[in-house]
This record gives sequence, C-alpha cells and structure tokens, in this order.
Amino acid sequence: MERHIGLWEKENSDKLAVAELIIDGNHIEFYRRDYSEVFPCAFVGSDNDHRYKVFTSGSGNYGKHRTLENIASYRVFYVLQQNCEFKSGLEIDDIKTVSLVIHELIDWIALKTIDWGATEDGELIAAETKLPSMILKDGDPRVEIYFESKSSLFDPSADSRTMFTINNQPRIRVSYGEPKNIRQVHSDIRALMQFFALMIGYVTDVLDIRLEIQGQDLKSWLYINEDFSYNLRTLGIINKPRTKLQKVQENLHTYFETWYTFYKDDKYELVRRMYFMGNTKKNIFAEDILVQYVRILEGYHLRVTDEEQIASDIEKDIKEMIFTNEGKELFQPIFDKANWKYNSKHANDVASWIASGFLGRINLAERLKELDDMFFNIIALNAETIKRIDRVSGTVNESKESSAVIADYYKKIASTRNYYSHYKANRDNVLGFQQMYDTINVLKSLIIMILYSHMGMSKEEIRKIIIWDSELHFQTMCLRQEGELPDQI
Repeated sequence: MERHIGLWEKENSDKLAVAELIIDGNHIEFYRRDYSEVFPCAFVGSDNDHRYKVFTSGSGNYGKHRTLENIASYRVFYVLQQNCEFKSGLEIDDIKTVSLVIHELIDWIALKTIDWGATEDGELIAAETKLPSMILKDGDPRVEIYFESKSSLFDPSADSRTMFTINNQPRIRVSYGEPKNIRQVHSDIRALMQFFALMIGYVTDVLDIRLEIQGQDLKSWLYINEDFSYNLRTLGIINKPRTKLQKVQENLHTYFETWYTFYKDDKYELVRRMYFMGNTKKNIFAEDILVQYVRILEGYHLRVTDEEQIASDIEKDIKEMIFTNEGKELFQPIFDKANWKYNSKHANDVASWIASGFLGRINLAERLKELDDMFFNIIALNAETIKRIDRVSGTVNESKESSAVIADYYKKIASTRNYYSHYKANRDNVLGFQQMYDTINVLKSLIIMILYSHMGMSKEEIRKIIIWDSELHFQTMCLRQEGELPDQI
C-alpha cells in the first residue's frame, strides 16, 4: 500500500491544502482538508518525489486507511503519475500505448523467465531467459504478452557490492493505431482482466499501468479505482489455474480475438458485466448470488434467441395492422365487446399484451432447460445429487423417476429465484440452503461454459477444461468420460 501526504491544489486554483492519497492495488482513497467539492474536479500534488493528478467526482465514503482528521473524502476514478506537466482538464486522451501487469499471469504461463548456473570455478550465474512475445490480437488495437527484464544495476537502493537482482516480468501491451481516450483504454483493460479471469480462474489487481501519450516524451503511470478481482471469495479451494498456457497456446490468439469481439457486443454487455460484478471481492449473500446467476441465464437466453427483438417486431406489426382494413375487421368486434374506443391507446395496449404473451409462452424453467441442453445438460446431471438429501432438514427425499427429478430441479431453481427475488410468502418448491449452495456452482459452471463458447472454444475444449476445475469439479465431474485423466488433456 502506498501513502502520499503533502500539499495539494485544486486544478486551476492556487489554494493549497494538506491531502492524503492512498493507493492499495486497485483501491484508491483521497482526502483533503477542505470543504467537499460537489462537481467533478482534479487535484494536483506531490510527496516531494513524484507528482500526481487525482481525478474525482464528488464526495466519497471514508475508508479505513486514512490517517488525517477533519478532511473531506472524494470519490476517485483515476490517478495519473508523471514527472512532467499535466494536461489541464478532466480528460486523459491521445493514448498510443498502454502496458500492464497481471500478477497471476506468471503462474498461468508456467515458464521460467530467469535461470541460474555456475562456472567451472563454482561461481553462481543468474541470467534472464529470452522468451518471444505472444500475440493475442492483431490489428487495432494490437495486444501482446511480452517479457520485460530489469536488474538492480541502476537501482540506487541496491548495494551492488553485495547483491545483484534480475527480474523478467510478463507484461501485456495494447498498441493503438489511432490515439484513444481513457474510457477506451479502461474498457480494454477490463476486457483483458475478464479474459484472464476466466482462463486462470482468479485474478487480483491490474498493476504498473503505463501510458505512452502522443506528444509527451515521458511515460505516465495510471491507477484505476475499480475492483477488477475475480473469484477471490473461493480462492481458498482453488489450488491451480483453470487452464495453462501450454494447453491453450495453439488457439490463444483465436480465443482472445473472439472474446474481444464478444466483449464489445452491446447485446451481451449487461449479462457479461453482471456476472463479473457478482464475483469481485465484495461479500454477497448466497441467496443473492443464485438470483443473479438465474437472471444472467434468463437474460442470455432472451438475447441468444432474439426473443425480445421478435416481440418488439410483433408489437410494432400489430399496431400497424390494427388500423388496416383487414385489422379493423378482425379487431372491431373485440373492441366493441370491451366497450373500447377504436383508438391508438387501446391499439397499443392490445399489441403490448400480445407481445408479452409471446415472451411468456416459455417459462423460466423451460429457458434454463434449453440452455442446459446446449451445454452438456450440466443442470440435469446434477439433479439427482441435489435431490438425494435435503441437508437442511436432514431427510431423504422420496424416490422419483429420473426425468421427473430433472424437471422438478429446473422448477425448483425457478421457484427459488422467484422466492428470493420477489420476497414471496410461500416457500413451496424452494431449495434448501445446502441445495442452493451446490446449485450456485452448477449455474456458475453453465455460465462459464457459455462464456468459453464466446471465446470460440469447441464444446469438447470447454468440457476438458471445466471437468478438472478445482472449484467446480464436484459439479462438473459428471462430464468426465470413463478412464479420463488430467494428464490426457
């Protein structure tokens, strides 16, 4: 954690005040001894070593790391660090290149980036390993993993008489053909973090973000106040990355390019964003996680089938048809029975009801089944296990035919979502807590498989990854083939 205390001024103002900037990975706090600014503004200051510009938007919550008293707290979006003059204003633009570090990448790459040996005289030698860059995406932007070597040769804090250090760190670089603003860069960083979150199974922070800005000789360092983490709540039961570079390297370029296209697709933006928001560091009740996962699956089904667009087209067509000669002949008797005037208001009501009926012809349980049929029937294959023992009451459920158990499980998931989402009074057909806990992992497995499909993975590639997932393997082991072992992947 970094703490920078010094005199800071509001940009375009000469008034100095004591302020405290706290940077802890991707968590940023900023406090200043003044009245709180309501509108977005920037503050510029220094800790006598580096200069910082803090971009804020009104007041924020007070954090636990502050040391100053009698201060105003600000909501921070970005912090820029550079040793040259800052461009005035609240925009960061003309960005040509951004590079960054994802700490978990070295575990996923699983390559030695440095090596050591000894001379004939027994003197130890350390050296960096020359590794080629890996292209994730061509075109604009161009995305690659490269290796940056550093040593303590020019580090004034290191005593070169007694030690020498070498660091060969994997970094990701995004290069733009045309300069971009901070919103585009921020979005691309999020795309990278989400991609590697799915490939590795967990990520913490995006670190050491460097910007090359057009017309500026010196680099800038960017800090983003956003929780990019994924799956840290379950990190204690994850003992290995979900995939390894060695296993996916041949198709890595295709996977990322396909993911990047999916990430930019507004059609799926909400369901994708809500999944990752539900898996940050923030603690969430199990009931809320299940509700969110079911909503994500329902929303995805509506999108992948285009049913909402079809319903919208039906509504529009009916509105137009009602006022044709054929439409009036058909609907006039109905309007007369209802004592309705034949006007646009009632025409809109009828069209809306018919469109809603089209969407309502498939209930939630049926939507879950249709998605399940697309991805190995992971829900159906877990139905017997979930049904076998109601661990809340400690009672064994009555015997049922397998097809009835599966149908009942789909309905119970839907009923549980409705119960907790709408605060229903009736608990009938609602999953018990341990059943719900296991079901969360079943639904999570399905969502991950859906997201993998949007990387361009084949069904068999998805299956081979998900069956050995250390977090979800109790729910996905049913997809393993007889005699299949991890080293055969």
